[in-house]
Amino acid sequence: LQTACRCRAPFEVTALMLNTWLSYRENRTKTAIISLQGDNFTGDDKVLFSHLFALCNNDADSPSPNEILDYFAHIEMWSGATLVLERHPTVIKTVGLNTKVMADLLSKVG
Repeated sequence: LQTACRCRAPFEVTALMLNTWLSYRENRTKTAIISLQGDNFTGDDKVLFSHLFALCNNDADSPSPNEILDYFAHIEMWSGATLVLERHPTVIKTVGLNTKVMADLLSKVG
């Protein structure tokens, strides 16, 4: 994953690798996530990792958990979506999905 970022792999490759990396419980800790920080992110990768790092920071300028969940759902990064729900379980109440869609979302994100 770090090599893909350093070598500026296509966004789809980086996103797929990050989704897989986040699927391992030991990679979902703040320490593991922060270990990915670097200054070599550009474009879509920068947006992706800024949303991920925002889950570990309490900056006022960071996107809200709802915005982060929306972003991960939009790019279909389900491991990222489950991470948001683990860290901010009340977010699911504010998403405003009907029961069927909610069931589909929860079945995809775990």
